[in-house]
Amino acid sequence: MYIRTQRALAVGVSDVSRTTLVRLIKKLEIDSYKEFKLLLNRKEENAVYLYDLQDIVKEYHIMVDELKKHDYEKICEIIYRADTIYLYGTGNEQKTIAEEFKRIFLMFGKFCIDLFDLGEVRIARERFKNNDLFLAISLSGENQDAIEVVRAVQETGIRTMALTRWANNTLARVVQENLYVGTKTVHHTFGQSYEMVVAFYILLDILSVRYLEYTEKYKEETENEDR
Repeated sequence: MYIRTQRALAVGVSDVSRTTLVRLIKKLEIDSYKEFKLLLNRKEENAVYLYDLQDIVKEYHIMVDELKKHDYEKICEIIYRADTIYLYGTGNEQKTIAEEFKRIFLMFGKFCIDLFDLGEVRIARERFKNNDLFLAISLSGENQDAIEVVRAVQETGIRTMALTRWANNTLARVVQENLYVGTKTVHHTFGQSYEMVVAFYILLDILSVRYLEYTEKYKEETENEDR
C-alpha cells in the first residue's frame, strides 16, 4: 500500500481516485493532503507501511530452520520420564500455548495439569513428586508473577523448565532447562505493533516429532537390552 501510494503521487495520482485518497487520509487521521505528502516523503524508517507478506513467510522459514538445529533429546527424555507435567502461562497467548502443549502430550499418554496462578501452585505442590516437571511459558521471560511461581515450585525440588523467546532473561536463568524460540515484531509508525508468536507453535510441532522419535528409540534400546 505504501509503495503503491508513493508511485501514484510520483505520476500525479493518475491511477488513484480523489475519493480513494480522501478515504485513506481520513483513515490515517491526517488533517490535510499536504501533511499526507510530507508523511510519505519521510525517511523509510519513519514511513507508514504494511509489512510485506513475503517477508513474513521468509521469517517463518528462518524460524523453522533455527528450531530444527537444536538437539531436543534431553528435553524429550525429561518429558518422557515425568509422571505429571504442570503447565503455567503468564497471559492469554501463553496459556493457549500451554493448552496446545497439553493437547499434544495427552495424545502421547502424558498426564498434564494447568496451573493458573501462585495460589494454585501452592496448593498443587503438596502433590508434587520427584519425577514431575513444571513448565512455565512467558514471551519475555521477565514476568514477575512467573518468576515468583517458579521459585515457589523450586522449593519442592522438582524439575523446572521455561519456554521463552530467544533472549537472556530472568526466567531462563532460574530454571533448570530451557526451550527458546525466535519471534518477530512488526512495528507501525503510529505506535502499533504485533509480535508473531507462530514460532512457539512450530516448536511444539517439532518437539512432538522429536518426542515420537525418542520414544521409538528408547523402546528399541530397551527391547535389545532384554534379549
